[in-house]
Amino acid sequence: MKAKRVRTRQDLADFIELAPQLAAQRGDSEHYVPLFTSDIKEWFAHRGWFSEPVELWLILDTAGRAVARTICHRSPELAQKIAVSDPEPSAAGHAPTTLFFGAIEAADEAALDHLIAFLTTRARELAAERLFGPVSPLPNVTGGLLLSGTEHPGFFDSAWNPAFFAPSFHSAGFADWGRAHTWEVEVGSIPAARATAVSESEWAQHGLRRRRVSRTGLRAFARRLLPTLNAAFAQLPYYTQISRAQLQSQMAGLPALMDPALVLDIVGSDEPEAAPSRCFTLVIPDPVPILRRHGGRLGPRAILELVINRRRLRDAVLIIQGTDPRFQGQGILSLVIRDLNAGLAAGGYRPLRVTFIAEDNPASAAVFERSGGRVLHELTFLDRHLTAASTPVPLEEHGR
Repeated sequence: MKAKRVRTRQDLADFIELAPQLAAQRGDSEHYVPLFTSDIKEWFAHRGWFSEPVELWLILDTAGRAVARTICHRSPELAQKIAVSDPEPSAAGHAPTTLFFGAIEAADEAALDHLIAFLTTRARELAAERLFGPVSPLPNVTGGLLLSGTEHPGFFDSAWNPAFFAPSFHSAGFADWGRAHTWEVEVGSIPAARATAVSESEWAQHGLRRRRVSRTGLRAFARRLLPTLNAAFAQLPYYTQISRAQLQSQMAGLPALMDPALVLDIVGSDEPEAAPSRCFTLVIPDPVPILRRHGGRLGPRAILELVINRRRLRDAVLIIQGTDPRFQGQGILSLVIRDLNAGLAAGGYRPLRVTFIAEDNPASAAVFERSGGRVLHELTFLDRHLTAASTPVPLEEHGR
């Protein structure tokens, strides 16, 4: 096997098509979660909100067929953030130069072992002291590797991989970093007391009001939630501040999909309409079954299918939620989850699935446990420290 840098349009097409092809070969087409094709194309063209260069790589077998893929990139902000939690600071006095990887696919253990060996080689070529992932390209977007629960399908904005991935990385010397879980709540089993809609008068009794968010108002909602999101997540060990461009990119296409009943935006009752959210929750019907059919392409045909089938999508996904730290501990989130649960029940949704909740964030997990939720997947990031590196080499100057 050998590694091949994606440099041509045909290489890019091979990279994009590999995920659904391998899922079909492995028999897990109904489990994998496709990345958006538009994001992959932006990484290839060095466009979009992510400022660092992204390398796309394929692993080819002896017949020249692609059997694995990955991306490599740098993020000084993320490298600095994860270094803070290291038990011992770097001897050099700075965050280790880190090569991040993600978008991993592999046909089998042999292909994955070769991919892991390539990542180690590439890191050393680039004088990196650390390998960390999977992140695509940041944990704020999609990250993590499943340790258990692989029998359960993945869902929108979450990771999924075959069961053989984790043992291969562990055998190669990677350690787990920042374990977490996804959660599933059966809407029909939520206790009635936790699924009763919050009236306007009850919001007012708490000095709050709920701003309704329409499909045409989603962009304004994004502006209001952004400062709250960054403040609420700032203490997470993997979180880097999200820019407006990043948030807009992640929310592209949601107007065609969103259910306004599942978007909560809470503000003080006397605050102006444009004031930042005190607490928010963004839940959408899960589009992954349709995205799988289109291989991650959110083109006109996929959008039309989403619009036509929007009311038939009965699985819901909590994308993000957050409470301004100044207002945490005041019971706002409990009211928000109660109102959300009522909206899920009224809309006929079956399960609510919740993305990445870290093990060191039990308060967030408890919210869903009280609604009758259960752990669905166990995830981790993978971390490997390498031998001391020489002067870091920019990615774009060290291509093959």
